[in-house]
Amino acid sequence: MRTVLATDLDPIQTNAWLVGGVSPRPIAFASTVDAEGRRNLAPFSFFNAFGSNPPMVAFGPNRRGRDGTVKHTYLNAEATKEFVIATVSYAMVQQMNVASAEYAAGVDEFLKSGFTPAPARFVKPALVAESPFQMECKLQQVIDLGGKPGSGIMLLGEVLCFHAKEEVLTDGLPDPRKLDQVGRCGGAWYARANGDALFQVAKPAGQPIGWDALPELLKQSHLLTANDLGRLANSAVVPDLEAMERRANDPDAPESIEEAIHLALRREDLDEAWRLVGLRLKT
Repeated sequence: MRTVLATDLDPIQTNAWLVGGVSPRPIAFASTVDAEGRRNLAPFSFFNAFGSNPPMVAFGPNRRGRDGTVKHTYLNAEATKEFVIATVSYAMVQQMNVASAEYAAGVDEFLKSGFTPAPARFVKPALVAESPFQMECKLQQVIDLGGKPGSGIMLLGEVLCFHAKEEVLTDGLPDPRKLDQVGRCGGAWYARANGDALFQVAKPAGQPIGWDALPELLKQSHLLTANDLGRLANSAVVPDLEAMERRANDPDAPESIEEAIHLALRREDLDEAWRLVGLRLKT
Protein backbone atom coordinates (compact mmCIF):
# COMPACT_ATOMS: atom_id res chain seq x y z
CA MET A 1 0.00 0.00 0.00
CA ARG A 2 1.31 3.43 -0.91
CA THR A 3 1.44 6.03 1.86
CA VAL A 4 1.46 9.72 0.96
CA LEU A 5 2.00 12.37 3.61
CA ALA A 6 -0.43 15.27 3.35
CA THR A 7 2.42 17.63 4.25
CA ASP A 8 4.26 16.60 1.05
CA LEU A 9 1.39 17.73 -1.19
CA ASP A 10 0.34 21.14 -2.42
CA PRO A 11 -3.37 22.13 -2.14
CA ILE A 12 -4.17 21.03 -5.69
CA GLN A 13 -2.60 17.60 -5.19
CA THR A 14 -4.24 17.22 -1.78
CA ASN A 15 -7.64 17.97 -3.28
CA ALA A 16 -7.08 15.33 -5.97
CA TRP A 17 -6.37 12.70 -3.31
CA LEU A 18 -9.38 13.75 -1.24
CA VAL A 19 -11.94 13.77 -4.04
CA GLY A 20 -10.49 10.61 -5.57
CA GLY A 21 -10.71 8.62 -2.36
CA VAL A 22 -13.76 10.16 -0.71
CA SER A 23 -16.35 9.33 -3.34
CA PRO A 24 -18.95 9.28 -4.62
CA ARG A 25 -20.04 12.45 -2.83
CA PRO A 26 -23.55 13.93 -2.90
CA ILE A 27 -23.85 17.22 -4.76
CA ALA A 28 -25.28 20.38 -3.23
CA PHE A 29 -26.61 22.47 -6.10
CA ALA A 30 -26.63 25.72 -4.15
CA SER A 31 -28.91 28.59 -5.10
CA THR A 32 -28.14 31.96 -3.52
CA VAL A 33 -28.70 35.66 -4.11
CA ASP A 34 -26.39 38.58 -3.40
CA ALA A 35 -27.28 41.67 -1.40
CA GLU A 36 -28.82 43.20 -4.54
CA GLY A 37 -30.99 40.13 -5.20
CA ARG A 38 -29.00 38.81 -8.17
CA ARG A 39 -29.20 35.02 -8.55
CA ASN A 40 -26.31 32.57 -8.37
CA LEU A 41 -26.33 28.79 -8.87
CA ALA A 42 -23.33 26.49 -8.36
CA PRO A 43 -22.64 22.82 -7.46
CA PHE A 44 -20.50 21.73 -4.49
CA SER A 45 -19.65 18.14 -3.63
CA PHE A 46 -18.33 18.69 -0.11
CA PHE A 47 -21.85 18.29 1.26
CA ASN A 48 -23.92 16.21 3.66
CA ALA A 49 -26.60 16.17 6.37
CA PHE A 50 -25.54 16.59 10.02
CA GLY A 51 -28.56 16.09 12.25
CA SER A 52 -32.34 15.91 12.19
CA ASN A 53 -33.44 17.80 15.32
CA PRO A 54 -33.10 20.48 14.11
CA PRO A 55 -32.48 19.33 10.52
CA MET A 56 -29.03 20.57 9.56
CA VAL A 57 -27.00 20.38 6.36
CA ALA A 58 -23.55 21.69 5.53
CA PHE A 59 -21.65 22.26 2.32
CA GLY A 60 -18.28 23.71 1.44
CA PRO A 61 -17.84 26.51 -1.12
CA ASN A 62 -14.14 26.24 -0.36
CA ARG A 63 -11.35 28.70 -1.07
CA ARG A 64 -9.79 28.31 -4.49
CA GLY A 65 -6.64 26.22 -4.41
CA ARG A 66 -4.65 28.48 -6.69
CA ASP A 67 -5.01 31.78 -4.80
CA GLY A 68 -7.24 31.32 -1.73
CA THR A 69 -10.02 33.58 -3.03
CA VAL A 70 -13.61 32.89 -1.99
CA LYS A 71 -16.58 32.07 -4.20
CA HIS A 72 -19.74 34.03 -4.93
CA THR A 73 -21.88 31.38 -3.21
CA TYR A 74 -20.05 31.94 0.05
CA LEU A 75 -20.27 35.74 -0.21
CA ASN A 76 -23.98 35.58 -1.02
CA ALA A 77 -24.86 33.19 1.79
CA GLU A 78 -22.82 35.21 4.26
CA ALA A 79 -24.58 38.41 3.19
CA THR A 80 -28.17 37.12 3.14
CA LYS A 81 -27.99 34.17 5.59
CA GLU A 82 -30.06 32.05 3.20
CA PHE A 83 -29.58 29.37 0.56
CA VAL A 84 -31.40 26.59 -1.27
CA ILE A 85 -29.86 23.14 -1.78
CA ALA A 86 -31.17 21.24 -4.80
CA THR A 87 -30.31 17.65 -5.56
CA VAL A 88 -28.90 16.81 -9.00
CA SER A 89 -30.56 14.03 -10.97
CA TYR A 90 -28.95 12.32 -13.96
CA ALA A 91 -31.25 14.28 -16.28
CA MET A 92 -29.68 17.52 -14.97
CA VAL A 93 -25.99 16.63 -14.93
CA GLN A 94 -24.86 18.27 -18.17
CA GLN A 95 -26.67 21.54 -17.40
CA MET A 96 -25.25 21.44 -13.88
CA ASN A 97 -21.79 21.17 -15.38
CA VAL A 98 -22.38 24.42 -17.30
CA ALA A 99 -23.36 26.12 -14.03
CA SER A 100 -20.08 25.00 -12.42
CA ALA A 101 -17.99 27.35 -14.57
CA GLU A 102 -16.45 30.42 -12.92
CA TYR A 103 -18.56 33.33 -14.14
CA ALA A 104 -18.11 36.96 -13.19
CA ALA A 105 -20.01 38.38 -10.23
CA GLY A 106 -23.63 39.08 -11.05
CA VAL A 107 -23.88 36.56 -13.89
CA ASP A 108 -27.06 34.49 -13.56
CA GLU A 109 -26.14 30.80 -13.81
CA PHE A 110 -29.83 29.94 -14.17
CA LEU A 111 -29.72 31.66 -17.55
CA LYS A 112 -26.30 30.26 -18.49
CA SER A 113 -27.24 26.66 -17.71
CA GLY A 114 -30.88 26.77 -18.82
CA PHE A 115 -32.43 25.91 -15.45
CA THR A 116 -35.74 27.41 -14.41
CA PRO A 117 -35.88 29.54 -11.25
CA ALA A 118 -38.99 29.03 -9.13
CA PRO A 119 -40.03 31.00 -6.02
CA ALA A 120 -39.14 29.51 -2.66
CA ARG A 121 -41.53 29.71 0.27
CA PHE A 122 -39.33 31.01 3.10
CA VAL A 123 -36.11 32.32 1.52
CA LYS A 124 -35.15 34.70 -1.29
CA PRO A 125 -32.92 32.33 -3.33
CA ALA A 126 -34.81 30.53 -6.07
CA LEU A 127 -35.67 26.86 -6.25
CA VAL A 128 -34.45 24.90 -9.28
CA ALA A 129 -37.67 23.79 -10.99
CA GLU A 130 -35.98 20.80 -12.63
CA SER A 131 -34.60 19.35 -9.39
CA PRO A 132 -36.63 16.50 -7.87
CA PHE A 133 -35.66 17.24 -4.24
CA GLN A 134 -34.74 20.55 -2.56
CA MET A 135 -34.25 22.18 0.83
CA GLU A 136 -34.73 25.81 1.85
CA CYS A 137 -32.11 26.68 4.45
CA LYS A 138 -31.21 29.41 6.92
CA LEU A 139 -27.50 29.92 7.52
CA GLN A 140 -26.59 29.14 11.13
CA GLN A 141 -22.81 29.11 11.19
CA VAL A 142 -19.76 29.67 9.01
CA ILE A 143 -16.69 27.60 9.88
CA ASP A 144 -13.44 28.68 8.22
CA LEU A 145 -11.11 25.70 8.14
CA GLY A 146 -7.79 27.38 7.51
CA GLY A 147 -7.99 30.64 5.60
CA LYS A 148 -5.36 29.48 3.07
CA PRO A 149 -5.49 28.42 -0.61
CA GLY A 150 -7.59 25.26 -0.80
CA SER A 151 -8.91 25.62 2.75
CA GLY A 152 -12.47 24.61 3.47
CA ILE A 153 -15.30 26.95 4.36
CA MET A 154 -18.24 25.07 5.87
CA LEU A 155 -21.66 26.68 5.68
CA LEU A 156 -23.96 25.08 8.23
CA GLY A 157 -27.65 25.69 7.65
CA GLU A 158 -30.95 24.72 9.23
CA VAL A 159 -33.48 23.21 6.85
CA LEU A 160 -36.72 25.19 6.96
CA CYS A 161 -38.64 22.96 4.56
CA PHE A 162 -38.28 20.17 2.03
CA HIS A 163 -39.64 20.08 -1.51
CA ALA A 164 -40.00 16.88 -3.54
CA LYS A 165 -41.76 16.06 -6.78
CA GLU A 166 -44.60 13.61 -6.30
CA GLU A 167 -43.21 11.22 -8.89
CA VAL A 168 -40.03 10.56 -6.84
CA LEU A 169 -41.88 9.57 -3.67
CA THR A 170 -42.74 6.07 -2.48
CA ASP A 171 -44.96 5.82 0.60
CA GLY A 172 -44.49 9.55 1.06
CA LEU A 173 -40.67 9.51 1.17
CA PRO A 174 -37.93 10.10 -1.44
CA ASP A 175 -37.14 6.91 -3.33
CA PRO A 176 -33.52 6.60 -4.55
CA ARG A 177 -34.66 4.52 -7.51
CA LYS A 178 -36.83 7.41 -8.68
CA LEU A 179 -34.57 10.31 -7.71
CA ASP A 180 -31.81 9.01 -10.02
CA GLN A 181 -29.22 11.20 -8.28
CA VAL A 182 -25.62 11.62 -9.35
CA GLY A 183 -22.59 11.76 -7.09
CA ARG A 184 -19.18 13.32 -7.65
CA CYS A 185 -16.03 11.23 -7.84
CA GLY A 186 -12.44 12.17 -8.67
CA GLY A 187 -11.41 13.91 -11.87
CA ALA A 188 -14.24 14.16 -14.37
CA TRP A 189 -15.99 11.07 -12.98
CA TYR A 190 -19.52 10.90 -11.60
CA ALA A 191 -21.63 8.04 -10.22
CA ARG A 192 -25.30 7.42 -10.94
CA ALA A 193 -27.44 6.13 -8.06
CA ASN A 194 -29.94 4.19 -10.11
CA GLY A 195 -30.59 0.75 -11.54
CA ASP A 196 -27.78 -1.74 -10.95
CA ALA A 197 -25.85 0.80 -8.86
CA LEU A 198 -28.43 0.53 -6.07
CA PHE A 199 -28.44 -2.28 -3.52
CA GLN A 200 -29.78 -2.76 -0.01
CA VAL A 201 -27.89 -3.74 3.14
CA ALA A 202 -29.93 -4.98 6.09
CA LYS A 203 -29.23 -3.02 9.28
CA PRO A 204 -27.99 -5.10 12.25
CA ALA A 205 -30.94 -6.46 14.24
CA GLY A 206 -29.97 -5.67 17.82
CA GLN A 207 -26.67 -7.41 18.53
CA PRO A 208 -25.62 -9.57 15.55
CA ILE A 209 -23.67 -12.75 16.15
CA GLY A 210 -20.54 -11.18 14.65
CA TRP A 211 -17.63 -12.44 12.57
CA ASP A 212 -16.11 -14.23 15.55
CA ALA A 213 -19.13 -16.56 15.80
CA LEU A 214 -18.72 -17.89 12.26
CA PRO A 215 -17.26 -21.38 11.78
CA GLU A 216 -13.56 -21.27 10.89
CA LEU A 217 -14.26 -23.55 7.92
CA LEU A 218 -16.30 -20.76 6.30
CA LYS A 219 -13.65 -18.13 6.96
CA GLN A 220 -11.08 -20.29 5.13
CA SER A 221 -13.29 -20.67 2.05
CA HIS A 222 -11.87 -19.67 -1.32
CA LEU A 223 -15.35 -19.14 -2.76
CA LEU A 224 -17.24 -17.24 -0.09
CA THR A 225 -16.49 -13.53 -0.18
CA ALA A 226 -15.99 -11.14 2.74
CA ASN A 227 -19.43 -9.74 1.93
CA ASP A 228 -20.91 -13.25 2.13
CA LEU A 229 -19.39 -13.82 5.55
CA GLY A 230 -20.39 -10.35 6.67
CA ARG A 231 -24.01 -11.06 5.80
CA LEU A 232 -23.93 -14.26 7.87
CA ALA A 233 -22.23 -12.39 10.72
CA ASN A 234 -25.12 -9.91 10.67
CA SER A 235 -27.57 -12.65 11.68
CA ALA A 236 -29.40 -12.21 14.98
CA VAL A 237 -28.67 -15.80 16.07
CA VAL A 238 -26.86 -18.88 14.86
CA PRO A 239 -29.62 -21.26 13.81
CA ASP A 240 -29.76 -24.88 14.94
CA LEU A 241 -27.82 -26.31 12.03
CA GLU A 242 -28.43 -29.92 13.09
CA ALA A 243 -32.18 -29.40 12.97
CA MET A 244 -32.20 -28.11 9.40
CA GLU A 245 -33.49 -30.65 6.92
CA ARG A 246 -31.40 -31.66 3.95
CA ARG A 247 -33.23 -31.49 0.62
CA ALA A 248 -32.91 -34.18 -2.00
CA ASN A 249 -31.34 -31.89 -4.59
CA ASP A 250 -28.58 -30.51 -2.36
CA PRO A 251 -25.12 -30.40 -3.99
CA ASP A 252 -22.64 -32.95 -2.67
CA ALA A 253 -19.26 -31.32 -3.28
CA PRO A 254 -18.07 -28.87 -0.59
CA GLU A 255 -17.21 -26.21 -3.19
CA SER A 256 -20.64 -26.59 -4.78
CA ILE A 257 -22.25 -26.05 -1.39
CA GLU A 258 -20.17 -22.92 -0.84
CA GLU A 259 -21.25 -21.64 -4.25
CA ALA A 260 -24.85 -22.33 -3.31
CA ILE A 261 -24.34 -20.39 -0.04
CA HIS A 262 -22.99 -17.48 -2.06
CA LEU A 263 -25.98 -17.51 -4.41
CA ALA A 264 -28.45 -17.76 -1.52
CA LEU A 265 -26.88 -14.72 0.12
CA ARG A 266 -27.12 -12.79 -3.13
CA ARG A 267 -30.85 -13.57 -3.10
CA GLU A 268 -30.99 -12.42 0.54
CA ASP A 269 -32.27 -15.91 1.47
CA LEU A 270 -30.52 -16.08 4.82
CA ASP A 271 -32.41 -19.17 6.03
CA GLU A 272 -31.33 -21.15 2.99
CA ALA A 273 -27.74 -19.90 3.34
CA TRP A 274 -27.57 -21.12 6.94
CA ARG A 275 -29.13 -24.45 5.97
CA LEU A 276 -26.37 -24.88 3.42
CA VAL A 277 -23.76 -23.87 6.00
CA GLY A 278 -24.99 -26.82 8.07
CA LEU A 279 -24.43 -29.12 5.10
CA ARG A 280 -20.97 -27.70 4.49
CA LEU A 281 -19.94 -28.38 8.09
CA LYS A 282 -20.92 -32.04 7.67
CA THR A 283 -18.84 -32.62 4.52
